[in-house]
Amino acid sequence: MTSPETVPAMAAMEKGAEMAVWNYSMKPEGVNDVTIKITKCGVCATDIHMINNAWGFSVFPLIPGHEIVGEVVSVGSNVTGFEKGELVGLGCLAQSCEQCPKCTTEQRDNLCPQLKFTYFHTVTDETGEFQHRGGFASYIRTPASKVLKIPAGLDPAEAAPLLCAGVTTFTPLNEFSGNTANLKGKKVGIIGPGGLGHLAVQFAAKMGAETVVIARNAAKKDFAFQLGATGFLVSESKEEMEAAARSFDFIISCISGGELDVHPYINLLAPYGTLHFVGIPDKPLTLDLMSMMFTRRSISASPVGSTQQCKDMLAFAAK
Repeated sequence: MTSPETVPAMAAMEKGAEMAVWNYSMKPEGVNDVTIKITKCGVCATDIHMINNAWGFSVFPLIPGHEIVGEVVSVGSNVTGFEKGELVGLGCLAQSCEQCPKCTTEQRDNLCPQLKFTYFHTVTDETGEFQHRGGFASYIRTPASKVLKIPAGLDPAEAAPLLCAGVTTFTPLNEFSGNTANLKGKKVGIIGPGGLGHLAVQFAAKMGAETVVIARNAAKKDFAFQLGATGFLVSESKEEMEAAARSFDFIISCISGGELDVHPYINLLAPYGTLHFVGIPDKPLTLDLMSMMFTRRSISASPVGSTQQCKDMLAFAAK
């Protein structure tokens, strides 16, 4: 199995453009590179945002895709631990400095000041500086430090979405557990059982939490219970929200876009409870601190997890 110098891909050639076939030239293989033949790639809402340049930093032509699974084709001369034909994955992270405390002792390379993401940053090595490409392509060449082994037993198609949505929701839940992946005795709410939320429900349930899906209406109630939820709360029902007040230890908001009034969800939190965001509303939050101060409630947020956290998530998912 060899990789071509020219790679067929699907790209948006400009902001908001329809996806079209586009061939690009892969960077020369560096000593620390892994070349992957892509077999699966998830579709994330971020792909749409990037195609539309919603955040102002897209680079065109743009090949989306950051939930990549495939087989190792070749490795650079310094790379150890990966073999040809091995099933591997690549998520949102493409390169970091590998020298700062976040990259080394803390194992939180997702917070590195020099972090480079999969398809809107350039990567640099001894061969030069190159635009990193995404996974809507036949092959990808990338630094080995962010490549992940896919555990045996995980279906490649199911593993792909875990590399972004999976680790994004697993990480705050696991951190809330004290990195034990044990939430027995805790009541956890999941706002929005969609792309992020349907994975958050499964992780929370498998960690042993009393897992309650919170949605505007009951349309996804049966789906929520199929995922492992133990309860369902309709946020537009004043009676249901009042009955659940001050009962949740941790609520994770998985919805993006629009405008969000956080106060109904803050009122669900028990003292010392946390409302945590992994989705981003379009408009800034308006916050009444009085709703938090005298109950010691808190609000937090997190991006995609680190390489180590992704390894932890894949190991948990494979159990």
